Amino acid sequence: MALGTAVGIAVPMAAVVSLLALTPSGTAVANPSASAGPALAAAYGELYNGTRWTMEYASFSGSGRTDRCDVWNNSASARSDNWTNLSCKQVELKAGKKAGGPGNDVDGFTFEDRAYDLYMQFGIGDNKRMEYMGGFKKGVWTKITDIDNARCEPVGTVARCYVTFP
Repeated sequence: MALGTAVGIAVPMAAVVSLLALTPSGTAVANPSASAGPALAAAYGELYNGTRWTMEYASFSGSGRTDRCDVWNNSASARSDNWTNLSCKQVELKAGKKAGGPGNDVDGFTFEDRAYDLYMQFGIGDNKRMEYMGGFKKGVWTKITDIDNARCEPVGTVARCYVTFP
């Protein structure tokens, strides 16, 4: 099976080709005529706060970006170190709640009052693995991509967060 890279993540080429169309200028865009079969991934990041604490999520694009987010991984794949202070719109997410979905894009998350440990998924198929990315101080933002799902849970007094993709 041929593999390609989309947003820094290796995926089967058939999946990439079926989701893209070329414009007359040769630019790849989302294929509006792609079949309505099972979705490969959401077109927005999703976040579930399974902790006992309030956390924050943010949008790094669109209107209403009046806040600033200190993001440690501002790269296309959101899997590498690239510190950037971004304009953002921050929203509280209470314990036990989720965010994301059509019209509610989640681009990043943090805890304003506590540190958190972070694990991120790499690879595909039989090569999927979780890697420990480190412990982050309160207020440091983790970016997630449009295909990522993030969930956080309590481990003692520390939040442990996992970022995965389908």
